[in-house]
Amino acid sequence: MSENDFELLKDEKIDVSLKPHPLSFLKYYAVDLYLIFLALALYQFYIYINSSREILGLINMLFGLFPWMEPKNLLLFIVYWAVLLLSGFIMGVLWVSKMPLLYMVLIAAAGTLIEKCTPIPNYLIIIPEPTIKIWLLIPSALVGFLLIEAYRRGHKYFLTNYRIITIKKFISKEVREIMYDKITDIYIDQGLLGRIFNYGTIIPISESGLGLGEDAALALISAAAPVKKGFLGISSGGKKGTSRPRTATYFSLYGVSNPRKVRGMIGERQLETKEASILRRIEDLLRKEKEEEKGKN
Repeated sequence: MSENDFELLKDEKIDVSLKPHPLSFLKYYAVDLYLIFLALALYQFYIYINSSREILGLINMLFGLFPWMEPKNLLLFIVYWAVLLLSGFIMGVLWVSKMPLLYMVLIAAAGTLIEKCTPIPNYLIIIPEPTIKIWLLIPSALVGFLLIEAYRRGHKYFLTNYRIITIKKFISKEVREIMYDKITDIYIDQGLLGRIFNYGTIIPISESGLGLGEDAALALISAAAPVKKGFLGISSGGKKGTSRPRTATYFSLYGVSNPRKVRGMIGERQLETKEASILRRIEDLLRKEKEEEKGKN
């Protein structure tokens, strides 16, 4: 069945097809809203530092040693990059992903390059040149909305009578398949909005541990003392971690509607698979007994 990006096995049927609920990607949309808010806040910051002679004097004193850029513009440049990098770092730590930081670096670099390499003469630019990179955050956010929606729509999940199939088609294509008899545990995650609007994430954990992540804490103590030719130091540390269900959106049933019902369907198929396995064993034993009886006769 090529239209579903996978082939059905013999006697296999699709029970249900699922997609992520639109609100399940809310944290990604929130990043774009944050960029719009950040553009407005940075522009107000630029207006504020230009409206006060005392502040401009202080800025000139601190940043006047760098002749290649006007001090107030240099300060705006530093704040612009610092805020975006810090935001990307914090999001990456919270999401356990490097992508937010990479996303922010790309936006900051693109805005800076467009501002410095724009072919439009300064007297034709409606907004001040130092704020071009700031206002470019808004179209970046709008493009982000479109990309996130395309990414969400690229997720497809299928429950068949034999297995769970998860597919992600966005630039590249990734597929995960797991047979019901290979599932050792199932984890359901529903946040506050998920409980209100009845959606949540279901993570099937396999025998190999796929679907599990690790939260770790690291402590390190070190000391050093000067000696004749340098320093002599000693350090001691420890790490404590705990495994918890965590996986990519396309390796789980991410943000599906009515997760309890979906979990029930998976549980029924698991039970049927176990019963079928027991029946096959009984059939094999009966067949062996018949063959042994025939051999004696």
